[in-house]
Amino acid sequence: MALTMKKMRPLMIIEDSDEDFEVFCWALKKTGFTHPVIRAESVEAALTHLFPELPQADRIDPLPCLVLMDLNLPGMNGLQLLEKLRKMKQTLSIPVVVMSTSNNPLDIEASYCFGAAGYIVKPFKLEEYIEKVKALTHYWFNTVRLSEGSD
Repeated sequence: MALTMKKMRPLMIIEDSDEDFEVFCWALKKTGFTHPVIRAESVEAALTHLFPELPQADRIDPLPCLVLMDLNLPGMNGLQLLEKLRKMKQTLSIPVVVMSTSNNPLDIEASYCFGAAGYIVKPFKLEEYIEKVKALTHYWFNTVRLSEGSD
């Protein structure tokens, strides 16, 4: 039953770039990933989906079982989202993984300090990109057991 619940819950991607989102979705298809994918183009949009008690909320139902986000986003950036999630009274039992072109050790360290469950540097070669996406989805959707949430 838990496996069925997990398969029904989507992957949320917080990415403002249409091109990067399309490449990620293309890589997902190449790896055979079949779970639903939800996109938020900003941190603010993601927060309204994840926390229904916030003003103008448009909650995703069911909540995603994993959030994958870029660091460089318009308005509030990815590090600010991680910091905000850490400080919120409501806990979010959804792992957040950063996927960024930044290989800056300060970005990586800050991401983990603010609670990121992982940090992946986006490769530039498509073959490497597909392999990273395959490893990511295999780990989070096949290897570990994710929270079933409060759906």
